[in-house]
Amino acid sequence: MRNGELLEMIWRGDIVSSDSDAARRMARVLDTLVPLPIICLSARTGVDRSLLLLEETELMPGLPLGDVLAEELGIDVPYGAMVVIGGADLAAGRAADGDLSHAAGLLVGEALLDAVRRGIFPLEKETDALYVMACSYHRLAGGAALQQLGLVPAQFRRGLGASLGAYWSGARSCLTDSSGLFAQPDFLDSPRLIDYLAALDAGFTAPASDRVRAGLLLFPGGARDHDDWLALVERAVSLELAQQARRIHTAGAARDLTA
Repeated sequence: MRNGELLEMIWRGDIVSSDSDAARRMARVLDTLVPLPIICLSARTGVDRSLLLLEETELMPGLPLGDVLAEELGIDVPYGAMVVIGGADLAAGRAADGDLSHAAGLLVGEALLDAVRRGIFPLEKETDALYVMACSYHRLAGGAALQQLGLVPAQFRRGLGASLGAYWSGARSCLTDSSGLFAQPDFLDSPRLIDYLAALDAGFTAPASDRVRAGLLLFPGGARDHDDWLALVERAVSLELAQQARRIHTAGAARDLTA
């Protein structure tokens, strides 16, 4: 959806503040996964699946989303907030846990892609960084705390795979990717995916997925603005990649000594 179309929908009243059960549950899940202020809205029509935008997103030159929501809907939008617009996948007052989980995976994937697109990692490390971040959330989804909130791990992982798959495959959206590489919950451990990413990016080192901490991108101190979150993400992921590189180097050196 183009930003101008979204602006027109807000002006028409097609996007409204949401306090439904589904919106509250989604906010609780995302609060746990991504430590940013979260605003949940609902689209009455025109949105097939939930969208994620930042309050700074300009709907017109010099007109950020946060200002539009404050003016049109009377919503106080904190600086650096993440705005979720619930679509048909969350239209029901009480969405099924599986639907909510799939939508949460899609939204988390979009947040990770946004971080990569902002250039916080060197170009030659972007695929490694995105893979590591995905592995962390893949493992995190299996935690008891999230499952108590209603998160279904397999559905969250499918949503995450759909979002990342559209990016890595070059599909127009997660609905048009036909590669089959991202459809299964365990897609990150698939040898086919590793080979695909290596062919896509000659710099991809295939970081060990089982070495990535589930809480790699969970930071103490509660919600912070987007710029602070990006800085923490860059630091944590860069450190993880450096540690993985050292392990690979040490293992290679050991093999050379025993050869």
